[in-house]
Parts: sequence; C-alpha cells; structure tokens
Amino acid sequence: MKLIDQVKPEVLRALDRHTKIQYSSSYRAIVTSLSDIEKYRDLTIAQVNNLLTFLPNEYHPNGRTDFYYGDYLLQKKYQI
Repeated sequence: MKLIDQVKPEVLRALDRHTKIQYSSSYRAIVTSLSDIEKYRDLTIAQVNNLLTFLPNEYHPNGRTDFYYGDYLLQKKYQI
C-alpha cells in the first residue's frame, strides 16, 4: 500500500483546494512523492518540507512525535 492511500482524506482535499491550481508543479511533486513510497519515514526532508509548505496550518504537526511519525498526515489506523 502506498503512502497516499494512508493519508487522511481531509489532508488530500486541503492540498487539492489550496495548491492544485495556483502551485500545480508543487502539487504534482507532492502527490508523486506520496504515490511513490510506502512509509512516511521514506520521505526525504525536502519532500516533507514541500508538503508542510503547502499544507494549511491546521494540518501541520503538533509536536515532535507528530512530525517524526507522520501522525498529522496519516489516518488513525496507520499511525504508530
């Protein structure tokens, strides 16, 4: 299962709403990175930075654990 399938639907909707039209190349890069890997820990620092840059603030990590394990991004059943 790819990482994009584990991401909260509301996060994907927020990216779609806030990024897809105005920042289409960044949107495609984010979706591609989420589609190419299986685990959050496989994202590079640059990919996480790109994701956080374009996510609305309400979807940013709440602390180190959220950031390290991707809990801010993942559906409950995929969180560690």
